[in-house]
Amino acid sequence: MHTFPLSSLRVIRSSVIQTLAVLLLAITGNHSLAQDVATASQIVKTSLGSVSGERLDPVSSLTVFRGIPYAAAPVGDLRWRPPRPAAPWPGVRDCTQFGDVSWQSMQGRKNPPNMSEDCLFLNVWSTNVGGAAELPVMVWIHGGGLNRGWSHQAVYEGSKLASEGVVVVSINYRLGPLGFLAHPALSAESPHGVSGNYGFLDQIAALKWVRENIACFGGDPGKVTLFGESAGGTSVAALCASPLAKGLFQRAIAQSPWMFGYITRLAEPNMVRIDQSTSSTASAEDLGREWAASFTDADGADAMTELRNLPAKQMMEGRGYYQSRVTIDGWFLDDHPVSVFESGKQSDVPMMIGTTRDEGNFFSGYVPVRREAFERVLAEFYGPGAEPLLQRYPGNSAEDLKRDGCRFITEAWFVHPARQLLRGMNRVSSRVFQYEFAFPFPQNPAWGAPHATELPYVFGNLRDDATKEERALSQTMVGYWTQFAKTGDPNTASSSHWPAYGVDRAYLIIDDPCVLGHDLAKEACDTLDQIAAEPVLPPRGAKHHD
Repeated sequence: MHTFPLSSLRVIRSSVIQTLAVLLLAITGNHSLAQDVATASQIVKTSLGSVSGERLDPVSSLTVFRGIPYAAAPVGDLRWRPPRPAAPWPGVRDCTQFGDVSWQSMQGRKNPPNMSEDCLFLNVWSTNVGGAAELPVMVWIHGGGLNRGWSHQAVYEGSKLASEGVVVVSINYRLGPLGFLAHPALSAESPHGVSGNYGFLDQIAALKWVRENIACFGGDPGKVTLFGESAGGTSVAALCASPLAKGLFQRAIAQSPWMFGYITRLAEPNMVRIDQSTSSTASAEDLGREWAASFTDADGADAMTELRNLPAKQMMEGRGYYQSRVTIDGWFLDDHPVSVFESGKQSDVPMMIGTTRDEGNFFSGYVPVRREAFERVLAEFYGPGAEPLLQRYPGNSAEDLKRDGCRFITEAWFVHPARQLLRGMNRVSSRVFQYEFAFPFPQNPAWGAPHATELPYVFGNLRDDATKEERALSQTMVGYWTQFAKTGDPNTASSSHWPAYGVDRAYLIIDDPCVLGHDLAKEACDTLDQIAAEPVLPPRGAKHHD
């Protein structure tokens, strides 16, 4: 029996809708009914072909386009290569359903989405389809440790933000080993002599798609804000530091950027050099070679041939788990993002950088339950520099140790890297604004404000039973975020004043009500500065000696 490819079915569906609208008009003369049918599937012509979206609100003209391909499917020989342009399509592509997401572990998750290597899709929400290209654009990069997550998780639904006069774009990108594997054989294939960072190259390809096509959706390609949380915040920092991404965005928001350059049992490093090890961790290529050995005894090109024939699903099994990392390769990244910022070589764009007050409570399972283990971990991690930290986190009982271990994670994994980026912004002309989200987690206030708890407020996607205070706080945050996208400054006439980060290190405490603070976690960050007086990673080309 003959079967149609999915893309052909999508074209047929859109054509049927258009034909039905014409027939209704011809038969009934009812312009309103025909228009309702036609606008239920609004059509936009992009550089690759026409796409049809779904009109969500006839009053505001809010329309969503789901699952638009922005690059070719990275399958077969394109696995572990930079993204290639997508092929144009004939007719009208139905973009009313979200695309498949990158392969990842879905253990314990109910009703997971479809997964595929063919995952390079993005989604667009706009109230200005067909209008002048004047609305600011906000491009969202999801978190998940560069191993998990996808663009259309419910909390990331873009309607509320788009209703505030911006165009919202959310993107999928390759994750885990498919997106971040570095290996000597892959580097040998590359004209740049590098490997890894494929997921970041996907993000750049999506930004290029936005530059070329967002005007069709009423967005201004010269007013693009990049924003993301956790690994998405790391992505924002990396893209700000990458020479390959310069000029593709004009503002950036890094929410809880996760940027750890050392290895401990509390935190695997997520910043490594492609071909140089340090005393704390192996090089990216050596880590990739170790992962590949779980699947093949071959080396070199033969290993890549075998691995490219390996079903992606098999890579997600426990024995082959790959801890994704940012690879400092001399092409996508010349150095650690902190070092790039400290030298003033990042993209000179306005930024917002912030954390949650109790980030570490989300990661409490990583904290050792015995003091001896905690001391050993920090000693292995910091060497002689561990002593002042051990004094700062003196917890001895299991309860006190959990509290102090979570505080260490908050300060060392998130607040300190954020402060390093904030200080680096003093090297450029653009302003930067710092925040701390402090509103307690409604379902468990004892948790405080853990990692990722700000997301429903940023997107305006609260629970149906959210309180008046929660809704007011969300309205405030949506206002700050969208105003920043519009002007590069989050302040509005009706909001609490949020000063730029400067010599007094002022930051906005986002709570009920919002208030100002100064020099967030100063003592902890000063201590970490002293311990890390030497670079987080040795300069490129330098040899490390234990």
